[in-house]
Amino acid sequence: MKSTTRKMPRTIFLAPQLSAIGLIALTLSPSARALDAFGQQLSIPKSTASGTILARQYFTPSQICGQLKCTAKSLSAFPNGGAYTSTSPVITTNVSGISSRFLINGRAYGTETFSIEFSQPIELQLIGDGRPNLGGSLAGVHQFPYYYSLSTAEGYIPRFYLMGTITPIDGTCSVPSQTVKLPKTVMNLMDRVGSTAGTQNFQIRINDCPKGYNRIGYTLDPVGGVIANSPGVLPLASGSTASGVKIRVENTQGAPASLGTSITVDGYSKTAGGSFVIPMQASYIRTDTVAKPGTVNGAMTVYLDYR
Repeated sequence: MKSTTRKMPRTIFLAPQLSAIGLIALTLSPSARALDAFGQQLSIPKSTASGTILARQYFTPSQICGQLKCTAKSLSAFPNGGAYTSTSPVITTNVSGISSRFLINGRAYGTETFSIEFSQPIELQLIGDGRPNLGGSLAGVHQFPYYYSLSTAEGYIPRFYLMGTITPIDGTCSVPSQTVKLPKTVMNLMDRVGSTAGTQNFQIRINDCPKGYNRIGYTLDPVGGVIANSPGVLPLASGSTASGVKIRVENTQGAPASLGTSITVDGYSKTAGGSFVIPMQASYIRTDTVAKPGTVNGAMTVYLDYR
């Protein structure tokens, strides 16, 4: 893709008679921050379908702009950590078979100017791109080897460096599909917003994980997206006829499940591999003061990531 921007070293020349102006320019210049992603050895499946998410890392607004909410003004994306930008939302790394995405509020961006407020963490992903995974260092090839540069309205310009070393591993885990049926219940048992009923236990099974990975994680991704300020709650899926009621996914203690965030598979060992069971439960939850009985459906996808 035709490049639009090139990284240039920044030089400030100060003449004696202009020293005051030069100092003012230095004082008001935006604050650059260096943020490292995947700065470790990453064990990645050798063979993956194009578009498969292989690893994720998150950066909070406080890391980006020092506040709980930031406003992004523009993004520059540099394939291979090189000199030129790309407008593609997926850029290659200098490791064959591995590309990268930069997500704000769940959407991937390439080089672009915008105005986007975000209070949720920014996500960097490594994804398979169909090329053979040959392994090696992700470090950028340029003198200034960052892959992404984000400009914020708060005056910060964080630069994101991909620093890990990729080791290809033969094989991946599998997660079987399943349908969980909640028992019938009555609306009177959920007499206020936030009340729950009809709990059903189920298990997420992660099978046949090969040895060799440093970490395996899973992400519960609701079909329809994560609902803000509604932890663990799934959007109503196709076939639902009820209103004011949804399904909430919980751990076995009844706490809402973390959605849209990678969670470590406890018990996985790099030297042994194996299969694992994650006990969960699901309940109906009242989400509105006005509710209508009917069928309540929800769905989520389980994604695995590897390091």
